[in-house]
Formats: sequence, C-alpha cells, structure tokens
Amino acid sequence: MEIHNGQITFGPLSGTGPRTSSTTVTFTRIPTQATAIMKGFSASFSGGNDHHLGNLDIRLSSSISGNIVTVNATFGLRDWSGNWDDNYEGMVFFSVIGE
Repeated sequence: MEIHNGQITFGPLSGTGPRTSSTTVTFTRIPTQATAIMKGFSASFSGGNDHHLGNLDIRLSSSISGNIVTVNATFGLRDWSGNWDDNYEGMVFFSVIGE
C-alpha cells in the first residue's frame, strides 16, 4: 500500500458553476486500485463583498493508468442567492491510497 498527499488549487473566478481540475500522482508500483480521499479544503469568496454561504460543492474521483493516478476535483461555491455569479476560490487537499 502507498499513500500520497496532494492538493488542487482553484483560482478566483465568477459567473460559472462548479469547476473541475485534475492532477496526477505517481506510484512506485502499478496499483490495482486507488482511491482519492478528501483531507480538507479551503473555500472563500474573492473580492471585497460580504457573502453568506449558500452551497459548497466538492467531489473527488480517481483513475489509474499504469503507475499514474489522476485525481479529479470538482469545486463550487455560491452564496444564498443560488446564482453562480460571485468570485470564489479555494483548495482541495487529498490523499490517494493505492495498492
């Protein structure tokens, strides 16, 4: 079993729903299975306006190709209005467990 830690950063952006980004993790051996687990997150509205949290959407998935595991993170933050019209940013911290 191997465990690798990482993070995916989402820069400030507005006017869009949840965004998806990915990164890769290299294992020393080819894993037969691998799972990405969220360790934590940082989420905030960008800019000087005061917002009230309405919805936070974070999801992780992983796929294996040889000894490379790709981790995909979906991240979205919106205020109580329910619209995706505010600047938001954050990071998703994860561990990948493979064997």
